[in-house]
Amino acid sequence: MIRKITLLLLSTLLTTAYMFAQGGLGTLKGTLIDSETGEPIFDATITLYKGSEVKGRAKTDFDGKFQINSIEVGSYDVEARNDIEQYQPIKLANVSISSNQIRFLNASDGFKLSKVAEMVEVIITEFKNPLINKDGGTTAVVSREDFNKMPIRSAQGVASTVPGVQVGEDGGMSIRGEKSSASYYFIDGIKVRGSSNLPKSAIEEVSVITGGVPASYGDITGGIVSITTRGPSTNFFGSVEAVTSGFYVNGKDPDGYDGKVYGLDKYGYNLFEGMLSGPLWKKTDADGREYAVLGFLASLNYTDRLDARPLMGGSYRIKKESRDALIDNPLSPNASGAGTYSNALKLRMDDFEKVDWRMNARNRNLSSQFKIDVKTGPSINLTFGGSMNYSGGSSYSRS
Repeated sequence: MIRKITLLLLSTLLTTAYMFAQGGLGTLKGTLIDSETGEPIFDATITLYKGSEVKGRAKTDFDGKFQINSIEVGSYDVEARNDIEQYQPIKLANVSISSNQIRFLNASDGFKLSKVAEMVEVIITEFKNPLINKDGGTTAVVSREDFNKMPIRSAQGVASTVPGVQVGEDGGMSIRGEKSSASYYFIDGIKVRGSSNLPKSAIEEVSVITGGVPASYGDITGGIVSITTRGPSTNFFGSVEAVTSGFYVNGKDPDGYDGKVYGLDKYGYNLFEGMLSGPLWKKTDADGREYAVLGFLASLNYTDRLDARPLMGGSYRIKKESRDALIDNPLSPNASGAGTYSNALKLRMDDFEKVDWRMNARNRNLSSQFKIDVKTGPSINLTFGGSMNYSGGSSYSRS
């Protein structure tokens, strides 16, 4: 029986808009022009929204350029307006911000204003991620929306889809041929020394850096898998997911010979995952919008697999009566009477039976994540969080 437990509790992060140790924040940068003349628009207001909450604001300069720094990872709505010169305001919806990267917005993204005789409501346009990220480098970024569409449930699974990355069964990661000890996992900017397992519902983004590692991560010769967890929601939000292929029920036999699986297959895969997020204390800003000063996020994942790697055509085990006979009489004297030999050497094919799953291969895993965010100012966020991973099971051996 093999059991492993990893506990990362109360790892405290203090972040500011201009001082952030390692990862987790992105930048929005771009140019705003007049749709008819192509001239840059000066003194326009660029506002970053997360739902109804303002997360950042900037003014365009004489060249129409703007930049908003230290943005938490996620999807935002970006609004541009200049009411003084009677421009029609626009809003780009679902603009994704990635960790340690710059998101550019320009006219080709629909980020331009048109003069109108009479202004109407804000025009909302859906933002489309470009095929080539100008600031991508050698970094593969998978957002929460893309992660939910992939047939994997872990950051390790995301890393294994990136060219040049190999992930072993023990979680060891080799990037571009480097040894696994040269590459690291980071969760919210903190280097992980235990397990990197997190519930899928707790992950906001996974960045896999295979080259050109930023200096903020330190002297690392391999690569980085940087995991950014979701932040608390302004409104209460939760989700529950359950998946099963069959339930294993052990009978009265302590050795599991009368155990059965009831379901769609014989391999007994079961998963349960839940997530809850919401505010603990809310305030109202000058525009009458509510925002969370104190919020929480809690998630949990439990997985139970009777056989994670079933063999094609099934597996063999010794029959119960043959096993009991060996336990009662394991040895026999040899012909000379001076020694013994094992009765197991006399086993034949009719002493074995074929089964759908391997015995002694069951594995259970429990992972959870909890965090509390305290917004102490417009550009200061204090986060208390922890994660836990427990795994227990048997290491299958044919012998």
